[in-house]
Amino acid sequence: MPEPAAGIGAPATLSGRCALVTGASRGIGRAIATRLAAHGAAVVLSSSPRSQDALQAARDDIRARGGRAECLVAELGDDEARRALVAQAAELAGGIDVLVNNAAAIPAFEPASAMTLATRRRLFAINLDAPIDLVQQSLPAMRAKGWGRILNISSDTVRQPEVPYAGPAAMVHALSVYGASKAALERVTTGLAAELHGSGVLVNALAPQRIARTERAERVAREVGRTRPEWVEPVETMAEAAYQLVAGTFTGLVTGSRDLMYRLQLPLHALDGRTVIGDCMTPGVA
Repeated sequence: MPEPAAGIGAPATLSGRCALVTGASRGIGRAIATRLAAHGAAVVLSSSPRSQDALQAARDDIRARGGRAECLVAELGDDEARRALVAQAAELAGGIDVLVNNAAAIPAFEPASAMTLATRRRLFAINLDAPIDLVQQSLPAMRAKGWGRILNISSDTVRQPEVPYAGPAAMVHALSVYGASKAALERVTTGLAAELHGSGVLVNALAPQRIARTERAERVAREVGRTRPEWVEPVETMAEAAYQLVAGTFTGLVTGSRDLMYRLQLPLHALDGRTVIGDCMTPGVA
């Protein structure tokens, strides 16, 4: 059986590496965990209690593919619940070398002018505080090994809309606070990358461009794809780009999935890391 495709500046295998992927019960998180496992990483998938059945199904699917996978339930919006997550994941997997902060709270379509303080606090707790907490928990072991990868999953909603906005008003208005939380995460990403430069711990942020075709976004992706197909990408694109950042040597990079693949001039693989299903030779849309 051929080896999975190698990352830039890295061998094809992640054998001996252990990864924690949050928000991994479905969609982008599940795809990234599946791709990392295909390259030999032992993965721990985490999600909220509400997604426990889907989380176990994701774990079982990776195992059926021949990968190593465990799962942990944790409510990342709760300080106490996430305090021991990295230690628990390390115990299951044998350590944590890779942290993928993918879990996110996405509010209902509610504009900033009407969003309650409780909603805002939960949104920032999951989208910003939780990634920082998990990074702080992961860093001692990564620094001791002199090797670590931190990947923060961002969003195209960090983009500044034109005013007046000509697109769907509900989306741009409702996602402004969500986009602000992801913009803050991007700034933390570059700050961490600078702080950890030379330590062997690399930190990057990655966002889909613009809609990843996941189970949750399938209806929106289908509707948008009818008129703007360039705005929709298969979930494998995020998995491919995430793998390249985990296995590669970039740090301090804040990028979109297709922009990264265009930069690397690499084909797009299925989640098995072997089968070529397309190309990423077109940069992300403006």
